[in-house]
Amino acid sequence: MRVLVTRPAGQQQALMAMLAAAGFEPLYQSALEIEPCEPDARARQCLMNLDQYHAVFLVSTNAVRYGLAALADYWPQWPVGVHWIAVGTATARALEQAGLAALAPDRDFNSEAVLTLPVLQQLAEKKILVLRGDSGRELFTQTLRERGAEVDRVTLYRRACNAAFQWPPAPLDVILVTSVESWHCLQQHGVPEQALLVAGSARIGAAIDAAGYGNLIVAASPHDEDMVACLTKHLRTR
Repeated sequence: MRVLVTRPAGQQQALMAMLAAAGFEPLYQSALEIEPCEPDARARQCLMNLDQYHAVFLVSTNAVRYGLAALADYWPQWPVGVHWIAVGTATARALEQAGLAALAPDRDFNSEAVLTLPVLQQLAEKKILVLRGDSGRELFTQTLRERGAEVDRVTLYRRACNAAFQWPPAPLDVILVTSVESWHCLQQHGVPEQALLVAGSARIGAAIDAAGYGNLIVAASPHDEDMVACLTKHLRTR
């Protein structure tokens, strides 16, 4: 089966290797491009005040990449006492590769799961820094503020549709969709009706379903392991 991976450039290799190992023919075409944002004066002040935060939440591996690069301009050594929180295993691995102990949920890998971490329960008079892209859900920030935290958010990158996107010439059996933004970009090119879509979360699946596309299954998370597991389980049981 021919399976199209649509992650941004540089984030597709592990997923394609897993697909090949599972017996699929992986193809690649990025739906999104990731572009860095220059922090404004307020954002730079937040980065300079890193040691004042109870915790730093990084919403993706891109947030780790751009966030740690920006922080390194001010912090040749990381301050002690800051909790580094990752949305999932890939983000946690990226932090740990930089020498930072990461906290992450054991399952689900979304804002709801992160909010169950013990370190985010008693937050009165504590500050939280969120390192993120130019869009995202408000649930995390809203919930932390309801728990008494002061939350600062720094935008480090923006997502844009890949202007060079083209569907592969041969028919596709499966398309992996790992974000709502990438789904909107794919829609612009007319999604092949015969292809099975694997959505990386219920939220992504809802966006696809709202567009009237019914050939859909939903993975537990957009992480590589969950996407491949969802596809293989579906094929075994259909």
